[in-house]
Amino acid sequence: MNPDQYEMVPIEVGSFIWYAGYGILLGIIVALFFFAPRVGDPRMTKWEKFLGWFTLANLVWYTVMALFDGIYMVEESLPLHMCSFSQVLLFIHLVYKKDWAFQLLAYWGPLGGIQAFLTPALETEPTFGYVLQFYLAHGLVVLAPIYLMVHGGRRLAKEGVWKVIILTFIIGFAMMGINAWLGSNYMYVNNPPPVDHPLVQGEWPGYLVWIKMTVIFLFLGFYYGFRRYWTTNSPI
Repeated sequence: MNPDQYEMVPIEVGSFIWYAGYGILLGIIVALFFFAPRVGDPRMTKWEKFLGWFTLANLVWYTVMALFDGIYMVEESLPLHMCSFSQVLLFIHLVYKKDWAFQLLAYWGPLGGIQAFLTPALETEPTFGYVLQFYLAHGLVVLAPIYLMVHGGRRLAKEGVWKVIILTFIIGFAMMGINAWLGSNYMYVNNPPPVDHPLVQGEWPGYLVWIKMTVIFLFLGFYYGFRRYWTTNSPI
């Protein structure tokens, strides 16, 4: 595996694109928490399906752009990173009503997406289409699960956080084998991510210890931070 193959184009903090990205995030906040329907609203079912299909369409949009521009590669463009996987989970939950998908999404989306906002980077030059797609994708996986808890009646499985943590570690371990097969670095478990990040220290495999500790800390913090949205009916 050649780590140089996965060089990313970072979005400079304080740049116009950086501010525009947070403008998109603010727009999603306003749309979801001030204009979107809430549980009990007769429009809720149709709205959720629309949001699910919109999320999938945004993911497909990236694929089409990348194929058209000749930058789509199996080694780095499949939806196997945590944030892109979260988009698939959001689609499955909203369209097919699978609660197990929400339980995983609730942690992966907000906590993985926030990391992307802290160190935004693209696989190509920051053109309008890729920038808009990037911030829509990460904004939705960060905010939609929270919206679904606060206004959509979704609940976190009480005592389910450790199941999610263990499942996350199992998936990460399995991804090592997939990466070795594809020559890829999905979920950044075979090489450190190609951006500077305060939570990623050292080389492989040492930095994975930091990542695991961070996952446990952040997942537990999220779980207890949203304890008013717990339920004893566990789907996982």
